[in-house]
Amino acid sequence: MSDSTRRLRSSSRVTVQAPPPSNSPTSAASGVIQIIKPGSRLPGLEASELALLREKQRKLRTQAQKTVASLPTDSQHMRTALEASLIFAQEEAGSAVCVDPAGWVLTCAHCIAETEDEYRTATAATWWLLFYTGLAVQVECRAWDPQRDLALLKIIATECNRELPAFRSLHPSASAPASGTRIVCIGQPGQDDLESASARRTNYPFVFVSSGKVRGMLPGADPHDNSEIGTLKHDAWTYWGHSGAPLIHMEDGTLIGLHSSWDDETAMRHGVPHVAIQTFLRQHLNV
Repeated sequence: MSDSTRRLRSSSRVTVQAPPPSNSPTSAASGVIQIIKPGSRLPGLEASELALLREKQRKLRTQAQKTVASLPTDSQHMRTALEASLIFAQEEAGSAVCVDPAGWVLTCAHCIAETEDEYRTATAATWWLLFYTGLAVQVECRAWDPQRDLALLKIIATECNRELPAFRSLHPSASAPASGTRIVCIGQPGQDDLESASARRTNYPFVFVSSGKVRGMLPGADPHDNSEIGTLKHDAWTYWGHSGAPLIHMEDGTLIGLHSSWDDETAMRHGVPHVAIQTFLRQHLNV
């Protein structure tokens, strides 16, 4: 990759293996979540993928207290934001956020598939995600919008003991954030240094909390077209696995965007903006 190349995506994509359901959800209350006994063989994973999930679970549990301590404030808003954030268990597959307590999860479309052909011709349709505590959930993709760069996932199973856990969730802000609004980004940097020719391992934790500010919008861009690069600009630190990570208003804990990409010509991070998220969720969740 040459120095002049614009790096528009911030994570490696996971390979889609099956055609997702064609029908969109009609209500946040639909769907039954299966409870899987901890330590069981998890469906939809190859042996190597299950081993990686278990490795991430162990490290997340070990790092959990440090992750909480890394929050910029000890407010309930920030605790809820952390509890609502997820990472993909597959290799370098990105980040996500729960947007409804019934188990609806939002991520970037390119974390699911890069092209419509890839999305439609896949051979398996579920992914495993992890909360910062190590809690594992299985999801299906129910809505995929490559132009907005958004995908809506539904939790269909969770590895837990007898009772279904309460899923913390974030709601979009009531209005678009002004330039300079302080934000927090919570996501998965990734364990491979994709900027190094040697592909060495990084020392980043699996869940990384960074702070920054909104830096406005791309001038003249359509906020609903994030297919090439996110139209919201921000400067919270991110790395390759942060695609789909929530951008959270530091004061009230609401969702103001999803990190999606960065531009190495300007060193600016980019994300899917508030207005695109609101419209997408209104279409598919009636919220």
